[in-house]
Amino acid sequence: MQHVEMLSLQPFHPDYFLQRFTSAPLTFQPGQFVMVKPSGSLDPFLPRAYSILRVRRPNGKQGVHAVEILYKIMGKGSTALSHLKPGDRVDLLGPLGHGYEITPGLTTALLVAGGIGVPPVVALAEHLAGSRFPIGGSRFTVHGSQRKKAGRRSSVIGRRNIVAFIGGKTSHDVLCLADLRKAGAKVHVATDDGSAGQRGLVSDLLEAYLASQADRQGSTIYACGPHAMLHAVARIAERFQVACQVSLEADMACGFGACMGCVIPVRISQFTVHEEEKSISYEASTTNERSYKLCCKDGPAFDAMEIAW
Repeated sequence: MQHVEMLSLQPFHPDYFLQRFTSAPLTFQPGQFVMVKPSGSLDPFLPRAYSILRVRRPNGKQGVHAVEILYKIMGKGSTALSHLKPGDRVDLLGPLGHGYEITPGLTTALLVAGGIGVPPVVALAEHLAGSRFPIGGSRFTVHGSQRKKAGRRSSVIGRRNIVAFIGGKTSHDVLCLADLRKAGAKVHVATDDGSAGQRGLVSDLLEAYLASQADRQGSTIYACGPHAMLHAVARIAERFQVACQVSLEADMACGFGACMGCVIPVRISQFTVHEEEKSISYEASTTNERSYKLCCKDGPAFDAMEIAW
């Protein structure tokens, strides 16, 4: 647990805030989170979990980083944070959890977010924008327009394609479009009332996009948002046979698995044992039984096919 200071508070829309806290130098995996609460607070007594938007180094503060979170006022915890002033003390624990994994061979990242689910996909977009990946296995390195033979095997390095699908109830719930575009993402927007982008569900945008793509190899969906949206995205991913990771929400009291309060139902394969000519064979059943994992420790990012929706 770090005892840090609140640096700044920036309102996005009436109920949305971007907040920065000091921190010891840290790195994080997009999709991980921090547990935060005002120091000494008894109401609320427990910290709240917030996805990490980004980590920056403020000017003039050597060795000190700034952790940024973006949240919507939902209850006592977020209300208490929104009332803090610069210099106020805060308890911060993290980064915690298991974030998104960059799948081998990823060439196109399809980012899907609804409402306040946008911070982890923005973090992933910014991470991908600053990284490269190998294309093929050529035996030369590229320097400008000339190719030079190398003594050992090397690969051409390319950029991944990033396509973002952002949704909300109204235009006020559509966040971080500028951040996504700055990271190089092509952005598609949907709102329930049509006040921004296409009228309808963000999952409809994803479905239409996948239907228009003849080659979906190398694509992975990374999603965060309301449970119903994530379930819809998981079904679309299964239909088009595209890998999909979803970041789930659950009530967390500790953030690291001690309280066992944030259980997520997952599927497990059921096996039957048969005696065949004095040997045992294992045959996978057509049904799946339900088991549980912890959102804070095993997630919050999961393979969508693992979740018992």
